[in-house]
Amino acid sequence: MQHAMIRRRTVLATSAAALVGLPTVTRPQSPARVARVAYVWMFGSGPSAPYPDAFRARLREIGWQEGRDIEVAFHDAHGSPDELARIMEAVVRSKVDVILAVCTPEARAARRATATIPIVMAATGDPIAAGLVASLARPGGNVTGVSTLSLSLSAKRVALLKEAFPRLAQATVLWNPDRPDNVPEVQAMRDAAARLGVRTRSAVVRTREELAREIDAIGWDGTQAVLNAGDSLVTAQARDIVARCAQLKLPAMYEDRIFVDAGGLMSYGPDLRRMHGRAADYVDRILKGARPEELPIEQPTRFELVLNLRAAAAMGATVPPAILLQADETLR
Repeated sequence: MQHAMIRRRTVLATSAAALVGLPTVTRPQSPARVARVAYVWMFGSGPSAPYPDAFRARLREIGWQEGRDIEVAFHDAHGSPDELARIMEAVVRSKVDVILAVCTPEARAARRATATIPIVMAATGDPIAAGLVASLARPGGNVTGVSTLSLSLSAKRVALLKEAFPRLAQATVLWNPDRPDNVPEVQAMRDAAARLGVRTRSAVVRTREELAREIDAIGWDGTQAVLNAGDSLVTAQARDIVARCAQLKLPAMYEDRIFVDAGGLMSYGPDLRRMHGRAADYVDRILKGARPEELPIEQPTRFELVLNLRAAAAMGATVPPAILLQADETLR
């Protein structure tokens, strides 16, 4: 009875703090057992890239201590859908408390493996198009978390590219239709391009062989620039895409800064590291009793424009001052 009274006081105190709008950072109350989280990813780069340090750091900030009241097990599927399925089946059998699914493929594999264990997405695309949730406001089921989807973000990439290169008349979009998130994203890019007087060529790539052919085709059909939709298949070939654009001196706007780090011209997208930190907040709330179906999907509000001025100089391009002023980071 005394334990129940203490627990009621804790809940009331937390609720009162929430009502006055104050942030609450509470340490878990000596759980009877250690909470167990499975953190799963499929690719080491791109939208499925893991950011375990950011996830663990945020857990520490909000009061969890690994080895004392939480265990996080990390699982790498090494790019294999079959291995990903086996991992999900194993973590479900082990009865973990929460599955942290890094991106869309991981979340879909987790959802196929369980309809009861809570699944938190760290950086998925469109969870509705992927069939993971009913809506962003009320996900339903056992999936919630953070989504990178923002159709205005896709349109903004096209606008920035056109602003940087006003004479741009045709661009190629590399994308994988097998990833449902990409369909509305690519449509948003094509709509934005049409409004700006830019024709778009849809380069559909489902396999590495198709991607290799499309990379080789860049520049032979009047294309003056390259765009891409978020997909690990495309990101895994970032160096080949960047090298082809450099060879042809074509500008490109990428959705992930990994392309810029590989020598590409510019990228515009969310801070994925920060999103993995936000996913830790979802895990915290679920472990403290929140139900995933009632936790709205969060979308990032901070985006980064990263410019590679060395790449611009190599292609003989001058980045307009207006673009330089908008850049969050420049590589020189």
